[in-house]
Amino acid sequence: MNIPRKRLWSFWSFLSLRQTLFVGAGLGILLPALAFAYFQIIGKLGSDIENRVRAPLHQYSEVLAHGLGTALWNLDQTYANDLLAAGMRNPDVVDLTVIDEFQVPFVEKHRKHPGAGVVLQDKHAIIYNGIRVGHLVVAASTARVEREFFDDLKKLGLALLAQVACSLAFIWLFFDRRLVRPLEKLQMGARRLALGELDAPLQLQRNDEVGRLSNDLDAMRSNLATLMAEREQKNTALQLELEGRKQVEAELLVSQAKFAGIFDASPIAMTVSHMGGDCTILDVNAAWTRAFARDREVVLGTNGERNGMWKSLEVRSKILARIHSEGEITRMPAWMVRGRDLPDMLCEISGRVLQIGAHPLLILAYEDVTHRYQYEADILRLNATLEQRVTERTQELSDALAQLTTAKDELVRSEKLSALGALVAGIAHELNTPIGNSLTVASTLESHTQAFVDSISKGLTRSRLENFVNANLQGTEILMRSLQHAAELITSFKQVAVDQTSANRRSFDLRTTIAEILMTLGPTLRKSSHKVEHQIPPDILMTSYPGPLGQIITNLVHNALLHAFEGRINGLITIVATTTNPSPGTDGWVEITVRDNGAGIPAEHLSKVFDPFFTTKFGKGGSGLGLNIVYNLATTILGGRVRVESTLGQGTCFVLELPLLME
Repeated sequence: MNIPRKRLWSFWSFLSLRQTLFVGAGLGILLPALAFAYFQIIGKLGSDIENRVRAPLHQYSEVLAHGLGTALWNLDQTYANDLLAAGMRNPDVVDLTVIDEFQVPFVEKHRKHPGAGVVLQDKHAIIYNGIRVGHLVVAASTARVEREFFDDLKKLGLALLAQVACSLAFIWLFFDRRLVRPLEKLQMGARRLALGELDAPLQLQRNDEVGRLSNDLDAMRSNLATLMAEREQKNTALQLELEGRKQVEAELLVSQAKFAGIFDASPIAMTVSHMGGDCTILDVNAAWTRAFARDREVVLGTNGERNGMWKSLEVRSKILARIHSEGEITRMPAWMVRGRDLPDMLCEISGRVLQIGAHPLLILAYEDVTHRYQYEADILRLNATLEQRVTERTQELSDALAQLTTAKDELVRSEKLSALGALVAGIAHELNTPIGNSLTVASTLESHTQAFVDSISKGLTRSRLENFVNANLQGTEILMRSLQHAAELITSFKQVAVDQTSANRRSFDLRTTIAEILMTLGPTLRKSSHKVEHQIPPDILMTSYPGPLGQIITNLVHNALLHAFEGRINGLITIVATTTNPSPGTDGWVEITVRDNGAGIPAEHLSKVFDPFFTTKFGKGGSGLGLNIVYNLATTILGGRVRVESTLGQGTCFVLELPLLME
């Protein structure tokens, strides 16, 4: 089966596109037509034989048998022959035979069989007065019906051939103009592309597949032209690069000479070793011989394992392993042994592997940090004492918070002192912020100190020490500011809000104060995916109460984190401040807006947001006091106004209007 199939495909492969379309279209039209006509004609032939031969044959034999009953009973052969002669007038009948009851032919008529067709027989009993006296055998041929069938078949074949010829002529004309000729043009264009003739365009003004193929070939021509131009440019660039490399090689020789001079003149102890095997030392500079108190000739050709310069061979192995894996190290600490009975020194070792020629070289620099290590140890002891003081102060504030919480519960249960109870609840609620900040800063100081202790064992750099000291100073400042703020709140509560405006008034820069407030909120913001930005111009000076202002900003930020961004990520809170032109006799006002891009507040809740204990998160982190405290502080202590604007689904904006000079 494989051989004929291969021959068939080989036949198709040698045909041109025109021939393939012609043969394929002809076969596609002719074969289905022949198949459908064949089944239709075969069905018609069977139907004609059934209707024109078989069914009439049965009726014919029944009629003759009825007429032959009397002749056979009376043994009248003349009458029987006349009946048979009349029956032979049917052109399809070829044989009539009457057989008596003794199975002996009585009379019979025969006609020469035409040869073609099939002979059909029908046998019918001859009855006379209810008695069977014989039977009649009638034979008929289908030759005439089949002859007419083949005549019709020839006519149908001629009609199909005419139809196929017309169809092929139309298909030939259509495909030749629409497909073959355009493809020949594209073939010629492709040959030009193969010969490198990239100037002549290939586009055909058509919107069909051939047109798109033409456009693609033309695009390929343009791309090839571009690539050829780029290749020329790259060849030119490669030539320039080759010349540049030659120049670089010459400069490299000069650089090597400079490196040797810098290596010898460097004030930092340095070694050059062979990177491989046991890392044999190839050279050391003068600074190394002074720092290690060893002669250059003694250490050359040795390694750190044999010459005893490493106090811990395990540390040496770790450093070499890091170099092998990463190719370089930076400030890795290690204790080194010096000669001439000098004390050991702590060095921070940095280095990398350089490929010079075919030999990789390891260059290491040793920085003596022994004195800095001792200084850092003293700072650690100081920090330990500071942490203890912070812990004690935090405990005192926690005890005060517990007492205020108990007082708040008692005041809320008293109907006569409900207003004071609300104030207690607000102050107790607000004490969570400075105490939480204090605890956060204390834990941060503790973790920084622990990290600092860990870094000492690994080697401490000057920059890391400075960062640690700066971080501790910053944390201590934040801690003291939070503790002072908490102490002011407690003092305010003890005075039952009578002297709230008399203890904390001072001049301050608004931008700096807001930045410090946001700094204390840093731990809370870092736990979420949201952020706070402020756009406050410098030099907005206020003489007012920064403590209550900080409470307001903190409450508004916490309120946005709790309510605005539920089910959302990457929320943004923006704080903007602008000053208004002062009216005669006044020092002007500042307008501070705190805007979020969160869910917004429903219209029916806008009139209640500043009411005490109004919250939609009761039992889920909301107490209903945060915005009430904002309102009280803004309108009483700060002498200003506060309002809220919100669009559901777009966010909320709180607007504070405060005097720059609060008397």
